[in-house]
Amino acid sequence: MADEPREVELKLVLEPGAAARLRAHPLLAGVEAQTVEQKSVYFDTRGQALRKAGFSLRIRTAGGRRVQTVKATGASAGLFDRPEWEQAVDGDTPALDAIGRTLLAPLLTAGRARRLVPLVVSQVRRTRWDVDRFAAAIEIALDEGAVEAAGRRHGLCELELELKSGPPQALFAAGRALAADLPLRIGVLSKAEQGFALAGGRLGKVAKAEPVALDASMRVADAFAAVVAACLRHFRRNEGLVRDARDPAALHQARVAMRRLRAAFSLFAPAMRCEALAPLRAELRWFTAGLGEARNLDVLLAGAEWTPVDRRKVEAAREEAYDGIAETLDSPRLRLLMIDLLAWAETGPWRARRRARGPFDDFAGRRLDRLWEKVAARGAVLRELGEEERHRLRIDVKKLRYAVEFAATVYAEPSARKRFRNALEAMQECLGHLNDIATARLLHARYGLAAAPPAADAGAAGAGHLAEAERAFRQLRRAPPFWRRARDEPA
Repeated sequence: MADEPREVELKLVLEPGAAARLRAHPLLAGVEAQTVEQKSVYFDTRGQALRKAGFSLRIRTAGGRRVQTVKATGASAGLFDRPEWEQAVDGDTPALDAIGRTLLAPLLTAGRARRLVPLVVSQVRRTRWDVDRFAAAIEIALDEGAVEAAGRRHGLCELELELKSGPPQALFAAGRALAADLPLRIGVLSKAEQGFALAGGRLGKVAKAEPVALDASMRVADAFAAVVAACLRHFRRNEGLVRDARDPAALHQARVAMRRLRAAFSLFAPAMRCEALAPLRAELRWFTAGLGEARNLDVLLAGAEWTPVDRRKVEAAREEAYDGIAETLDSPRLRLLMIDLLAWAETGPWRARRRARGPFDDFAGRRLDRLWEKVAARGAVLRELGEEERHRLRIDVKKLRYAVEFAATVYAEPSARKRFRNALEAMQECLGHLNDIATARLLHARYGLAAAPPAADAGAAGAGHLAEAERAFRQLRRAPPFWRRARDEPA
């Protein structure tokens, strides 16, 4: 099934109160709108076997017509480029003969097919515009409604830009034109994913990073695009809790997502060298830096006993930091940055470079070698390092850890990989504690806090963490780099 039909679509989330502004946007001026009511029913086993295997199966009713669709879902962000199979059907239950011509067929055994039940329902009013702009034909669809599952309901206000003909760059140009004027954010969950998360009580909860499924035969450019999509998905799943609830755990995860994204840019840098990259990385640094102060204050508040006066000072500083984050999250600058990051990964000119078109496993092995050499050199003289050099080592360890996680599925060395990663995590944690001590000292001075941590206690704690970091490094040295073993094995 090498030539399966594909859907190339940019998904955006629109604030519900802005739908009228969208309809009046210049991009849609003079374009006739068509409106239809749509009801989509998603089928799966009660154990959600299809979802777990990366598929969705739905029957959509619109205008008296029923269409059954199988999609290979896949975790993504914003741009959905995925196989899909459509078939007109007569009834309200899946037509199994049509499924036989899709990639879902091997998974859907007779026994599993009998266990299919409707688990998720979405009902939306779809307003559609067919736009000819940016040398492309683009269908822009606004969906307003809700998804329902397990007795729960979640409102929807989404914009989907589907490429009918022309270059994928046109989707991002159109998305950018809209996001410059409207409160639009990249969408990272399909309606099916939202429904199944709603059914499981997971929608709107703090989300950790998901594994990135990379393949050794992937091109470097495609591996980078998959990593960027995963990082943006991780960030967006926590963004609302940061903005609306000021949740410290959500901020931590959002910050981790951005650090992972910056680490990905560093990891893939040799394949992407061109002038257009520098401004994008500068914008990414700008946004990531803005998350740091609030996170530092969250850690400070949780890690000490405070006098009432000092607590009020720290809490006031924290509120101010979160105010700044909320303002940034609502800014056109950030909305455009998110689209630009996705556009760079998916359609940037760097993708035509020779190194970007090469196999990911060879590229990843060389980059992991380089990152490991930097950690090994500094780690060998850890006790001699000053505070700033230890900070650099901590960043290098973090970059190596994220790179190991990105490449985890490429090398068939699970036990060696786990041993190496565990040692990395232990070392990162110890260096992180040392950094927390240094940061606390700076924050106490910055905000004029009276209850500064006793120097003796901080010194004793620092010495303990330093000794633990040295032990973790020795364990790391004893855990051979798993990617070298996999790479050196005879074919």
